[in-house]
Amino acid sequence: MPKANSNKDYSEKMAENLKKALTEMLILSFLSKKDMTIYEILTILDKQSNSICKIQYPYGVIYRMSDRGYIEIAGKAVSDDRRRIHYRITDMGREYLEKITREYHNFLSGIDMILAYVETIGTESEDK
Repeated sequence: MPKANSNKDYSEKMAENLKKALTEMLILSFLSKKDMTIYEILTILDKQSNSICKIQYPYGVIYRMSDRGYIEIAGKAVSDDRRRIHYRITDMGREYLEKITREYHNFLSGIDMILAYVETIGTESEDK
């Protein structure tokens, strides 16, 4: 018999997987508008999502996207004894962003169609 909290564990894992899948798209979306620091991106994500979209370990994503050629360092600045690195999106990153955004919208469209169909199940027999 499953534990009482196993549904919570599963939903937390599902939320974490969704965050991982969408993190690159969100970061690249910001960088497609202007060069930014990781701190700026995290602050906007937190504020605009009412703290729902938080990235726990952003540097792993940044390093991975940098290694793949999707982003690059735009400049470095030192202020208040802190080093701020500004990142920019590359042409390859723009192409990748277009691809994953298109896939995201297509997937959501498919989910919407399925959920709309599910709403009709059972009502067909009532109409007859």
